[in-house]
Amino acid sequence: MGNIIEVKKLSKTYKSGLFRKRITHALKEISISVKKGELFGILGPNGAGKTTFLNILMGLIIPDSGEVEIMGNKIEKDFDINLKRRMNMCSGNPNFPWSLSVRETIKFYSMLYGVSAEEHKKREAGLVSSLELAKNLNTRYDELSTGNKQRLSLAKSLINDPEILLLDEPTIGLDPDISIKIRTMIKKIHKEQGKTILLTTHYMKEAEEMCERIAFIKEGEILALGTKDELLKMTGAKDMEEAFIALAN
Repeated sequence: MGNIIEVKKLSKTYKSGLFRKRITHALKEISISVKKGELFGILGPNGAGKTTFLNILMGLIIPDSGEVEIMGNKIEKDFDINLKRRMNMCSGNPNFPWSLSVRETIKFYSMLYGVSAEEHKKREAGLVSSLELAKNLNTRYDELSTGNKQRLSLAKSLINDPEILLLDEPTIGLDPDISIKIRTMIKKIHKEQGKTILLTTHYMKEAEEMCERIAFIKEGEILALGTKDELLKMTGAKDMEEAFIALAN
């Protein structure tokens, strides 16, 4: 199975401050290859550079240096719209227009991704059913619970039937029972549809439970990359929680 994403020596810095310039190295020459159909995890503490990495893959942020190739296409400053329509991203902190209902939000993003009206009807029905949003179709975004906001974010990210799905901390801030449901949904999508999924998280258990391979990132650098067994062997840990602590420190 070939690689669907190739990233080589990717770097990104942020500058802040008016008089005393402060430079933050969000990513430091990271290199990652993701296989087609793989559920790949990017694990690390808050502020490690995980979200910056996904935003670069979606063309939302331009890196300082490095190479990104997605589905055989080298990503330059101008991100090809047809390639972008074959991808989508779900944020753990979704921010949709407050006054739009669930139905209107899904329709809005469906139109943005160029989904036909006929195809939209079929996809909306399937997503609303599988993500348990039927009772909230006419509920405004600002009136949704945190769990339903996250379900809506997932529905938005699937409306164009993407080949590559980027999930940025999809269970952050959710109650344990809702987190379990979201993880179950993601695993089902991966198993039944064979999508390539990149999942960022700072929950060791989530990465261990869901991901085939895991890259551990801290302060913009990849400290370890491999399967669960490879990471345990690499760190000499008895379990993944111990491995996380070893790598984080």
